[in-house]
Amino acid sequence: MLMRGWAEASEKLQHKSNGKERAMAVEGILKRMIDERKAGNEAAVVKTQDYNAVMKAWSMSGQQSAAAIRVEEILTMMQEMYEAGDENVQPDVTSFAIAIEAWTKATDDVNSSRRAHRILKWMCSIYTSGKNDLAAPDTSCFHMVLKSWATSRQLESPIMAEQLIMWMQHLEGSGLESVKSDTMCFNIAMSAWLKSGDLLAEKRIREIFEDMDQAYRRGHVNFKPDAGTFNIVISSMASSVKQTDSLAARRADKMLSRLENGFLGGDDTLRPDTIVYNQVINYWAKSQSVRGHFLKAREVLDRQIAMHAGGVNKCRPDVMSYTSVIAACASTFGSWGEKKRAFELSHKTFMECCAHAKPNDVTYGLMFKAVGRLIHSYKERDRYSRTLFSLTIDDGCLGEMAFSRLRNAVSKTVFLELTNGITEYSELPQEWKCNAQRKSIETKKSIKQEKKKIQP
Repeated sequence: MLMRGWAEASEKLQHKSNGKERAMAVEGILKRMIDERKAGNEAAVVKTQDYNAVMKAWSMSGQQSAAAIRVEEILTMMQEMYEAGDENVQPDVTSFAIAIEAWTKATDDVNSSRRAHRILKWMCSIYTSGKNDLAAPDTSCFHMVLKSWATSRQLESPIMAEQLIMWMQHLEGSGLESVKSDTMCFNIAMSAWLKSGDLLAEKRIREIFEDMDQAYRRGHVNFKPDAGTFNIVISSMASSVKQTDSLAARRADKMLSRLENGFLGGDDTLRPDTIVYNQVINYWAKSQSVRGHFLKAREVLDRQIAMHAGGVNKCRPDVMSYTSVIAACASTFGSWGEKKRAFELSHKTFMECCAHAKPNDVTYGLMFKAVGRLIHSYKERDRYSRTLFSLTIDDGCLGEMAFSRLRNAVSKTVFLELTNGITEYSELPQEWKCNAQRKSIETKKSIKQEKKKIQP
């Protein structure tokens, strides 16, 4: 009990005492017990849970690969002692799980995922060979190794993740009841593809998703896609959007509709959140080649607002939701009639943002962009910009993008009037920009070109 208490003193003590010292202290207790036994104290019996406590202490020590190596050494020693006849120290599933976990924490070793994988294979080997009947792996052991591969960003990570799932299914088919591939396994495999940066990642993720969905429809309830599954699939389309794939936003929107319909049909595991709505809105905002893309972005926001009004609190629209729609409007091309329609929508969205979320420096910057690009009348631009500028500085949100876009939206006279003759962003009063936290990439590119347009 004392050893376990020291080993599992986790977070609270981890900040107050050195993890390595604590692990060494727990191991010191174990060694004293062994010495007592050798000295003739028959009550000093060292058991599996005692060794597990030592391994757990090392795993939680923060020593990364050094700790993992020590844990693996202890585990190997336990198995050797058991095979030599000491049944008190037979490694159990917890013993192996601790060793796997230790390697998943060893981020300083590029081979940590392989080492965790190797322990899992060894675990299966000694169980199936009859060398240790307590070493039957369970699903959680596979989850740990899968996550380790997914986060490693190794080139082979997605392939290794898929192979692990196939191995799980083989073990399950062989009658090992403690192992069952499930939704989490497939989500982790898709996550590995997502993080791989592979050009075929989106295609493979969609294939895995459809396989899961079809298997679920055939009665395999463990493979049922959940909200996390949909989020990964939609996230995988970001690279296609960047490559100006005009169909990517449409694919994402259809996937979001499937998620919404599933939830509205009574499946609570498909409850959508703010992040997934924001992703799809952002995809539409970046799809300028699609006619009416700003209307599509707003349609998604309207669905998000309706879903939140229906009681789904986790999908509450935030400043990014509204700002992305404004971005879509501000990037609209076409006739002045089309631009007028886009500006009216951007204004409506901005007013809703003011009422339900707090606009930030990016929101204001994009509104100035909308003014400069979408309002035909210079007089109307000046009039609207005066009001918008007042709101911007009142909120302390005059960021570099907003300043640059203001310069582009209004006449030289109005610009100098609003800024009190200041033409350099760095010279503006601090209270005007105190809440501007992000510097726009767009501003960095355009600011040099815009800078020379106005001189006092």
